[in-house]
Amino acid sequence: MMNDRLKRTLLIIGFFLVVAGLAFGLYWVFFRTPIVPVATKPGVVTPGGTLPVAGTGGPQGTASQTGPGGLPIEQGQPFQPTIPTGIPLTPRTRVLTANSVRSLSMSQNGQIRGYNPEDGRFYKISTSGDSVPMSNQAFFNVDSVAWGNSTDKAVINYPDGSNILYDFTTDKQVTLPKHWEDFNFSPADDKIIAKSVGNNEDNRFLVVANPDGTNAKAIETLGNNQDKVHVSWSPNNQVVAYSFTGEPLGADRQQIILLGQNQENFKGLVVEGRGFVPKWDPAGKNLLYSVYTSGNNYLPTLWVSGASGDTVNADRVNLQINTWADKCTWQGEQSLICGVPTNLDRGAGLQRDQFKYTPDEIWKINLQTGEKINLGQPQGGAAVKDITVTQDGRSAIFTDEITGRLIRFDL
Repeated sequence: MMNDRLKRTLLIIGFFLVVAGLAFGLYWVFFRTPIVPVATKPGVVTPGGTLPVAGTGGPQGTASQTGPGGLPIEQGQPFQPTIPTGIPLTPRTRVLTANSVRSLSMSQNGQIRGYNPEDGRFYKISTSGDSVPMSNQAFFNVDSVAWGNSTDKAVINYPDGSNILYDFTTDKQVTLPKHWEDFNFSPADDKIIAKSVGNNEDNRFLVVANPDGTNAKAIETLGNNQDKVHVSWSPNNQVVAYSFTGEPLGADRQQIILLGQNQENFKGLVVEGRGFVPKWDPAGKNLLYSVYTSGNNYLPTLWVSGASGDTVNADRVNLQINTWADKCTWQGEQSLICGVPTNLDRGAGLQRDQFKYTPDEIWKINLQTGEKINLGQPQGGAAVKDITVTQDGRSAIFTDEITGRLIRFDL
């Protein structure tokens, strides 16, 4: 027989066990957080230690008609389709120079030509970063450079308005008139175009001359419109400049006058916006340009349009990419490589200088299929200026506006 003390102890222990069991039951029924199994999307594999593999893109749409080269178009309508794809998983960026490089241009042999303001010399730079001076002569405090297309000639401008033509092949230079400005070479480099700005309105002309300044010929009278005219010699040799003197078309449209060497009566290029910045395609048939409107918060937007002969204004396409055309380069006649700012606020088109140092992403735009691919942001962040594509098409090279250094970005 159990004594009374043992019975009492067992009753107390039993009581506590019953209370604990009831408490756990109440918690399990009313207060426990249920464990939900993690769902895995079908077709997406996530290996340990790596980023998810991108899924398959959606189907591509078709346009109602096509332009030259199969470009999908619908007159004045947004570019279709839009297919952004993934950010790259591997580094694409290489810094080619430790020093600042300006005024980039691609030479005939596939090397980059550029000016180093720190030592005043011009260099040819390979895609691996090797650099060779183009001349033993130093050119200090250069303001701007207009490069030849097929030769190593350049018109070099200084802040005081002085201009020289320098041939880096022969190391010879010629002084050009100081009242000439805004230079450009013809496709074969056998002519130059400039604005001859005299002291009064009656002595201001658009002139074409030999590269050394001889045989100058006035092709258009500028009058008081010299600031509205900009030289831009097209690769097909038809257009030599454009002018903001077209018919008024309203606040968000304008007509750009295309000028030839012989006062040709070209169609006016109608653009849907203001702040026109152009970029010819390699054949001179089409024009990439950027404009802004009140309808898109005054953000620069890319368009492509026919711009040669009867195709002026034909096949206009809104690419729906917010950047400036001079941040882009043509890769052949069907693709564009563009620096697209990572952030643009309302009104950026009106005050571009405020976004000068905004880092860019590199985008590739296929004008034939409509595909737009975000290739990612250069490592460390870079603001694209003077972008060009290597001859093999594998890399873009540009000056970083933030650091001044030359950057290669593999495509």
